[in-house]
Amino acid sequence: MKKKTVLLILLFSLLISVPLWAGEELMTKLFFDKWLLNTAQPLERQVDQLRDTYAVLEKESQELRAQLTTEIKVVIGQQTAFVDGQAVELDAVPTIVNGRTMVPVRFIGEALGASFLWEEATRKVTYLYRETQIEIFIEQEQAFVNSHPITLDAPPFIVTGRTLVPLRFVSEHMGAQVAWDEETRTVSLRG
Repeated sequence: MKKKTVLLILLFSLLISVPLWAGEELMTKLFFDKWLLNTAQPLERQVDQLRDTYAVLEKESQELRAQLTTEIKVVIGQQTAFVDGQAVELDAVPTIVNGRTMVPVRFIGEALGASFLWEEATRKVTYLYRETQIEIFIEQEQAFVNSHPITLDAPPFIVTGRTLVPLRFVSEHMGAQVAWDEETRTVSLRG
């Protein structure tokens, strides 16, 4: 009889506890859903705020890039050029050779923010600008941009001890936009 009583008590306990377990699961799921909602909403707001912040930063970045753009004006035959409206005296006069404007090597490199090297033995000028390397050789039509050969219409040359290079070739490979005004014989660069 004791065994039957114990067995009945166990069975009764089991029958009573099964609905409680199910209720606990429901409570746990409800609790979890509420917790997830309360946790996710602030995170979603933070993501939205980050998106807004990113958009503002991107706009400010574009405005800064526009302010950092260099404007260069060179007039053929004149020893004064203009960089962002400031007059700059050139050490050699810009000239046209084979339909190409030639300017002093140092002027164009520095105006566009490039560094450059001169190798006397090979008579080579190397410009380094961001990810771009431009190599040009005095009186040679073969140039290299990031080791890729390119043929020049007008090779660099030396006049009165100053090296002149093709303005459009150098500046465009540094990302500048070039415009020519035939009436005033002015080259305008934006880079």
